[in-house]
Amino acid sequence: MGALLVALLVGVAHAETLIVYGSDRFPPISYLKAGKADGIFPRILQRLQAETGDTYDIRLVPWARVIRMASAGEGAAANISWNSERAEIYDYSVPLYLSEVVLVVRKGNAFPFETLQDLKGKVIGLGLGSSYGDAVDEAIAQGVFAVDRDADQQSRMLKLLAGRVDAVFVGSGRDGVRYMLEAEPELKGRIDQFAVLPKAVRSDPLHLVYLKTAGKKPAIERLNKAFLRLKARGAFNDLLVRP
Repeated sequence: MGALLVALLVGVAHAETLIVYGSDRFPPISYLKAGKADGIFPRILQRLQAETGDTYDIRLVPWARVIRMASAGEGAAANISWNSERAEIYDYSVPLYLSEVVLVVRKGNAFPFETLQDLKGKVIGLGLGSSYGDAVDEAIAQGVFAVDRDADQQSRMLKLLAGRVDAVFVGSGRDGVRYMLEAEPELKGRIDQFAVLPKAVRSDPLHLVYLKTAGKKPAIERLNKAFLRLKARGAFNDLLVRP
């Protein structure tokens, strides 16, 4: 029996059906389309299935629930950022996608932004359960800027238009802002009332994670190896284009 066939049989022997939770409102990275999971992250996972032998049962739900389910060991969390606090409790995959965190403001209310210190004294809209890395978390803890958190992007953007926050972080980059504004009925006709500041807050590698106590490290290792093989062959290049 050839070495390749042996490797394939071993992979199948260890294959699992894995529940993966992701955000249902994070276009173009993950979102619901006609009630089904769509976006860059679900497509990456679907493409990896044939390589890993695992089946990914992708469930897109509000982000706060993603975190709740992952922290309870009920499944993996997808399209999640790294921070040191999370790294203590989760096993991380390699970065599967590089996004940008951008600042959205009301048109005409732009301000100079180069570092987080430029947000001093401002109120920033963020999602419940969201983290944008240690530097942002530390700035919040130190009171550099205040935060207004809620579970709904549409509400957050309406707060911005109403002047209740000075800016909103959007973790899916400029494309994500456009997708989100086009998808929300209350915002679609008001796209020209928003502006994205030129400098991004940060480049944000996104991962898949499992609670360390879930014992899914072998599944993450299968995913990592398959992803790196396919990436080396350029197998994901088409997913970086607007679907």
